[in-house]
Amino acid sequence: MIPSINPDLFSGIEFVHPWSAGIIFFFTFLLVSFRQIRLLPIGRPAAALLGAVMMVMFGVMSPAEAYLLVNWDTICLLLGMMIIAEHLRDAGLFERLSRWFGSLGSPFLLLTCVSLVAALASALLVNDTICVVMTPLVLGICRDRRLNPFPYLMALAVSSNIGSALTLTGNPQNMIIGSLSHFNYARFIKLMTIPVAIAWLINLYLLWLYYRRSLTHPATTDEGEATSGIRREIPRTRRLRIGITALIITCFGFFSGYSMAFSALAGAVFVITLHRKDPRLLLERLDWSLLLFFAALFVVIGGLKTSGLAEAGTRLALSYVKGGLASQIRIFSAVTLAGSNLFSNVPFVLLAAHSVPRLASPDLFWCLLAYVSTLAGNLTLFGSVANLIVAESARDECEIGFFAYAKFGIPSTILTLTAGIGILTALNP
Repeated sequence: MIPSINPDLFSGIEFVHPWSAGIIFFFTFLLVSFRQIRLLPIGRPAAALLGAVMMVMFGVMSPAEAYLLVNWDTICLLLGMMIIAEHLRDAGLFERLSRWFGSLGSPFLLLTCVSLVAALASALLVNDTICVVMTPLVLGICRDRRLNPFPYLMALAVSSNIGSALTLTGNPQNMIIGSLSHFNYARFIKLMTIPVAIAWLINLYLLWLYYRRSLTHPATTDEGEATSGIRREIPRTRRLRIGITALIITCFGFFSGYSMAFSALAGAVFVITLHRKDPRLLLERLDWSLLLFFAALFVVIGGLKTSGLAEAGTRLALSYVKGGLASQIRIFSAVTLAGSNLFSNVPFVLLAAHSVPRLASPDLFWCLLAYVSTLAGNLTLFGSVANLIVAESARDECEIGFFAYAKFGIPSTILTLTAGIGILTALNP
């Protein structure tokens, strides 16, 4: 039975071109979500930009309003973290990790370390970036040691998503939540540490359970042959010290309560200034299309706000979140899991953010939104950009298919979400 809708639910809302805003949003959503549409294969960033321009051209908002709708804190935070991460990559940090990985004797110990490093690094340096730099390193180690790379690539993808839930800078949707909620950085980590740690342990056990037969010792090889890919020279020690110092400065800003965006930019300026070289090559490697995607997406989602549809949707959603706190948590978590996979986690978070401040315990629901929308990315191969980065980067050496991924991703997501939501509810900020 479909519950009736109170006709007074939408009273007082001023609608501005709601049909245009709704159609443009739906059209943009299709282009962003289904990346293989042959009719207009322009990619996610260009699709979001197209939607933003259409919002202005069809009168949903003025150009001045469009500029104001972009959340520059999120854009600057992401930019600063990308610069620091690229500097650390150029300084040889990940090659050093690769050398250390290669010295591990047990295949399961190697799997554990790949999973742990991916999770911890993603909490600091954004999960997408970690997957970009670690995928070729994991492939190189597996190639040198004649190991099946599939379990290690799965560990990299799912662990980076889990670890990124730990901080407000671990992934783009958490950055948005941090900017909109003004949640304290240190308190967020305190609340998320236990759920993320338990989720990581559950996921590691599942990795062993599913792939233990593939974690076999390779055939004995000549020592020089087996380590050919991990004994290359790694210079740039001064660069690495600069990058680590910049990361410490940035984290100090985060924990001190200073602006997260300008803390990240301070770290970025630090590495550029002390490196004392033209940063053009470093800046060229940044994912500028990702920044364009988010800036344009803010405008598209903002179109729903200026048109009145966001307010109407928020009221409608809140009308179904009824009952006690436990009931609200179940409904909110289920909607977040479904919405993050249907709409993609970033667009969904932008939409859901309108309703969180009106719920009974906003701090708890901000944490739930961050946790569930992040771990929802492990459900399918297309649930997270990090998953796609790993799959695309490894496609020439290891095929990660949709069903092969889902066989592990679905049970992992269900178990880790169940445990994490229960812990967050018990902690109840």
